[in-house]
Amino acid sequence: MAESFVHHYIESEGPNYDEEQLFFTIRDLMAGGMETQSTTLGWAIVLICNHPEIQERLHAEIDDVVGRHRLPTLDDRPK
Repeated sequence: MAESFVHHYIESEGPNYDEEQLFFTIRDLMAGGMETQSTTLGWAIVLICNHPEIQERLHAEIDDVVGRHRLPTLDDRPK
């Protein structure tokens, strides 16, 4: 069995763990992760907008890897 947060939670709380508390804990972890990602992306966009020279470098790099005639795909990720 793969180790997971739920596995460790149940192991530490014992067989009579509170299922509702587990649900709320997982919900809080997911919400916290989403908030962190959205904040990070928001600040990245603000910083890129305020630094046109970096914006140009990013655009050139994307053009080098993907080109201008198609959308990026997961196959481009290693590049």
